[in-house]
Amino acid sequence: LAGHADSFACAGVGRLITQWPAEILNRAGETVDISCYQNYTTLAYMLWYQQTPRNGLNLVASTSPWMQNSYEEGYNEAKFEINRNHNDHSVMTIKNVTSKDAATYFCAASDHTVYGTKLTVLGKNDKIIPPAVAIFSPSKQEIQQKSKATLVCLASGFYPDHLNLVWKVNGAQRTEGVGTDEFSTWNGSTYSLTSRLRISAQEWLCTHRRYVCLLTGKYLYVI
Repeated sequence: LAGHADSFACAGVGRLITQWPAEILNRAGETVDISCYQNYTTLAYMLWYQQTPRNGLNLVASTSPWMQNSYEEGYNEAKFEINRNHNDHSVMTIKNVTSKDAATYFCAASDHTVYGTKLTVLGKNDKIIPPAVAIFSPSKQEIQQKSKATLVCLASGFYPDHLNLVWKVNGAQRTEGVGTDEFSTWNGSTYSLTSRLRISAQEWLCTHRRYVCLLTGKYLYVI
């Protein structure tokens, strides 16, 4: 198991939903625990969702303090065990995980959802292959003709599909102008993932900034 211990939260005025861990990498046959806390009300419905690659969001089950867990068609307690020992805290245990369970899981309190937990499942004999990464600077043609500059970060040859990628400019995360592939591309035995950062030609040519592609904890620089 390799996962991040941090959590994500959605908060309003005095309201909080938090879910952890953010990411899990497990081998087939193991068990996964995902936790969710909410302080909307001790009487709130808490719901668990599953979003598999390229499919929509599916409700797994809902839980409340006054009734048994209610599972949707295709899901059951033998596979997705949900405990709510405290009214504000719920844990979903996914048992004997397989590749079919690889997905992003979300919890919600009533209709307020939280950032999800991404579960990646490895076969018992599968090996983790790190990515080869190439970064491409903007083309002169784009700068001259469009007054834009696109930086490209390409990660390829990795397995499994478990990479997170962000851009940073002078140490601050940049989200404006960022376009990352929604899904990794399967190349027969490994995956690839591309992200682009588009900025103005003026920013690229006239400022002294450090552009960083941060990929699963590894910094890659474009100066």
